[in-house]
Amino acid sequence: MPALSLIALVRVTGPEAAGQVIFAQSVANLGFLLCDPCLENAAQRFVPVEQRRSGRGYALFLRLLRLDAGIGLAATSVALVAVLGAWLAGLASDVLALLLALSVVGRGATAPYGTATAGFALADRLQVSGMLRVLGALLSFVLSLAGLFAGGPLFYLAGQAVAALLMAAGFCLLASRAAARTLGACRGGTPPLPAGIFRFTLSTSIGTSVASVSDFGILAVAGPVGGPPLVTILKIAMAPGRFYANLAIPVAAMLYPRLAQAAAHGAGEAGVRRDITRATLLLAAAGAVTAVLAIPALGTVIAIAYGREYAGTGTVAVLLLGAACVKGIACWSNVLPLAMGRPGWRLVYLSTEAALLVGTLLVAGRVTSGALATALPFAWGTLVIAVLGTSFWIMSLGRLIRPCPDLGTPTAERVAARQT
Repeated sequence: MPALSLIALVRVTGPEAAGQVIFAQSVANLGFLLCDPCLENAAQRFVPVEQRRSGRGYALFLRLLRLDAGIGLAATSVALVAVLGAWLAGLASDVLALLLALSVVGRGATAPYGTATAGFALADRLQVSGMLRVLGALLSFVLSLAGLFAGGPLFYLAGQAVAALLMAAGFCLLASRAAARTLGACRGGTPPLPAGIFRFTLSTSIGTSVASVSDFGILAVAGPVGGPPLVTILKIAMAPGRFYANLAIPVAAMLYPRLAQAAAHGAGEAGVRRDITRATLLLAAAGAVTAVLAIPALGTVIAIAYGREYAGTGTVAVLLLGAACVKGIACWSNVLPLAMGRPGWRLVYLSTEAALLVGTLLVAGRVTSGALATALPFAWGTLVIAVLGTSFWIMSLGRLIRPCPDLGTPTAERVAARQT
């Protein structure tokens, strides 16, 4: 549905206007990801520990959900003030300022989605979460297209913002109820934040912010490098890879609560290795089938969907889809370090990957001229980086799943464990 929305946006408004919309959305997404505490990771890591220790896991989850929503609201307010300041200072035109403001509101509404999804995972209701996301995508698709045909790009973003606000309310409410049924109602008051949660959250949030460079950040960097035409081409070329990633990411989402529960209860390495191996083989087969079926027809499909002027984008899309298929093989790398209490591994890797991707785009923009000519070497570099990164995670699996001190275990329990 997002791909269909993008097709309609490009077809109706043209590459320049579509590039401005995509750029505004990318800047808003990047800004929120830079200040997102990623409390969903902390929830899945620490709520099982708190539930086992005191039976107040739901109270801790509820506290994290409310904190996430409050941070999102504060970030939205700050971002709107920043957009207003840029407009008053003449740094943004009237149209760009409105595009940025609507993008900020739409993105801010999704701030508590992650922690709410963690609630569904803790309640073993990921299927419900998936159904709600499909309904949300459908609602956003309908309202954004209605706005696009009624009033152009501004109404397109307004429709997405309204859909995001409606879904945020329902998503958080249903997630809270699901977690309450599984973990039990609040009892004994709200527990204090567990020891180690700030260090864990800082590392994971920085890692997620850095990871955003691989997607929204690249589009934000592409604006100054090649202008709206390069932004539009990269957005179109990234769509097939993003579509495949949306099929692979849920595998990691399903693995995370299993791995976190195993770590919280001191399970052995055999079960973790079995789950990771099965996921790797499954996604390797899925990636191979996707590449064989999609790559030969991708250029033709893009030309039909977006117009013959984008036929050359097919080669870029093929390379980026190949990179997504390769990265999908080790999609568990995004959650395994967190579940095993080693968020530093993820942070270092994502920082390296982001630096390489941005460097590749800047070099491509420097040595080439033209949007398509810049996108092609960037796509080749992305594929090479994906191959190297996946190889690193597979070779590091043995070291990564070794037992380590439990960040969620209270200090007294750790002392007793050492004495025993």
